[in-house]
Amino acid sequence: MTEAGPVRVVATAGHVDHGKSTLITALTGIDPDRLREERERGMTIDLGFAWFVLPGGADVGIVDVPGHQDFIRNMLAGVGSVDAVLLVVALDEGVMPQTREHLAILRILGVERGVVALTKRDLVDDEWAALARADVAATLADTPFGAAPLVEVSATSRRGLDDLSRALSDVLALAPPRRDIGRPRLPVDRAFTLAGFGTVVTGTLVEGTLALGDEVAIYPSGRRARIRGVQTHKRGLALARPGSRVALNLTGVDKDDLARGMVVAHPGALAPTSVIAARVSLLPAASGPLAHDEAVKVHLGTAEVMARVSLLEGTTLDPGATGWAQLRLAEPVAAAVGDRFVIRRPSPPETLGGGAIADISGERVRRRRDAVDALERRAAPTPESRLLATLDLPRGAEEAATRSGLSDTERDAAIAVLLSDGRAVRLGDALVGREGYEALATRLERGLAAAHRKAPLRAGLAREEMRSALGLPPKRFNGLVGELAREGRVVERGTALALPGHVVSLSPAQEAAWSRARAALGRDPLQPPSPAVLEADFGIDRELVAALAERGDLVRIGTEAVFLPEAVADFAEKVIVEMAAVGRVTVARARDLGGSSRKHVLPLLQFLDDQGVTRRSGDDRVLVVSAEQARERIATLTRRKEVAR
Repeated sequence: MTEAGPVRVVATAGHVDHGKSTLITALTGIDPDRLREERERGMTIDLGFAWFVLPGGADVGIVDVPGHQDFIRNMLAGVGSVDAVLLVVALDEGVMPQTREHLAILRILGVERGVVALTKRDLVDDEWAALARADVAATLADTPFGAAPLVEVSATSRRGLDDLSRALSDVLALAPPRRDIGRPRLPVDRAFTLAGFGTVVTGTLVEGTLALGDEVAIYPSGRRARIRGVQTHKRGLALARPGSRVALNLTGVDKDDLARGMVVAHPGALAPTSVIAARVSLLPAASGPLAHDEAVKVHLGTAEVMARVSLLEGTTLDPGATGWAQLRLAEPVAAAVGDRFVIRRPSPPETLGGGAIADISGERVRRRRDAVDALERRAAPTPESRLLATLDLPRGAEEAATRSGLSDTERDAAIAVLLSDGRAVRLGDALVGREGYEALATRLERGLAAAHRKAPLRAGLAREEMRSALGLPPKRFNGLVGELAREGRVVERGTALALPGHVVSLSPAQEAAWSRARAALGRDPLQPPSPAVLEADFGIDRELVAALAERGDLVRIGTEAVFLPEAVADFAEKVIVEMAAVGRVTVARARDLGGSSRKHVLPLLQFLDDQGVTRRSGDDRVLVVSAEQARERIATLTRRKEVAR
């Protein structure tokens, strides 16, 4: 069992009957036409696979695609994740319709590197070959393959095969290394059962490595499986690297649960979506404009799915034009930001254009300017800008990276930049852009202002009530409050939040009512009137009691007892002296010390328990702190709270 080095993948392209499969067989010794029908008809119908070693010793895998227009869907499933293309043009026919369509598809998919094989050289004379060569060069002039090497070959006589191998080697040597962002994906192009092994899937691995024993999920269903075996070019491997043609032997899943278009990835790595947004480009050669809400076929990776087009910048998109659109897919697909796709008109069949995915959130947008502006930001050229575009709401770093198509390294670097220059703010386990942060801050401030107007006698709004209104998890809400408190925009008052300028102020009538009630409370401080009596006789309702307690004019104990702070302090001092002298105090003794009744003494003793001054020991109370500490604690609890005024 070995670990594979870099393996390059090349796909064929070209018109039907131009000799793609015959050339691959001559190059590799492997017939890519694996279906009996293909051999009987002499025409490639589905994807075929072969491999060989380049002159420099590097392995190269070849995906042989059908050239007939009836099987363009199969061609599209094979050319999405390749390092280069081997464009095949027969010298006896020259450039044909499928040659041009395949070139258009390659451009849409971002394949810009390749070699042109001019096949069937043995069937034409030098003059005809020169004319055909010139025709091919002219066709390629305005494409990414304008400088691609043109190699004349004959598969039957083996003329030019060595030159073709060297040209492929030279082109692939210039190909950049495959991107490894630690999120491996294997778009499935084949699924079958192999005797003695079980379920096998094949595809071209992208964006990460897969290893023997890895647990994987099959998307979009999410069904779990485990990798029992890994092969590249029929060699068993311990680890497959991005860019390789890979066969995975899976356990825990049946062949009937798998199909072309599915994706193998690590569990939780992908979130299937039924709505994708992208800047769609229409081919200049398209037969007519693309209409809003038109039905199209979307080819994404190895998947093919019907969709409706929602144009965001008009009602039509003309040939050669580009515009933002959402594609509402008939069924979910597994995709990532940056994935390229092709759209085709189903009837009559025609390749229209395509693009690269800018958003996979699934959020429906309306046809308005701000939606387009948001998508423009998500397609920005720098990692920082793309990441920031996803932070309209607080999001975890992993989710933001997935939405913006960044690797872990790119994500971490972008986060550092955004935090340092203040364009993003960290809220607990999440990040949010400055605009999103200000939007949350404004909602919180407006909520507090409304609460202060509604209940001016309260010190503030309960934290949990405010958190629920914002819909934030506790960590993120606490992060938001912490930032706003540091900025002086919010103050924390116990379990409540308030605006800095909010003061609990009584009206003159309320102050007068409180003055009368206070006199009544002071006449017999340890046998005060109940809250019900205070309301009936003096107009001091429960809301006003809460406000008086908040500013320290009253001490509330439960819902049915109120005392003046000095009465509580005096009672506590007598009890502390008693316990310091004899070690404990009974309820009866506390009643005698306070000259009160059992009804009033019990809540006072419970108050001392609740504040950590005393605790119950049988029917008695004992100090749990020193007498001095007890006095300090009581002084703090009964001090008038000027800060809340």
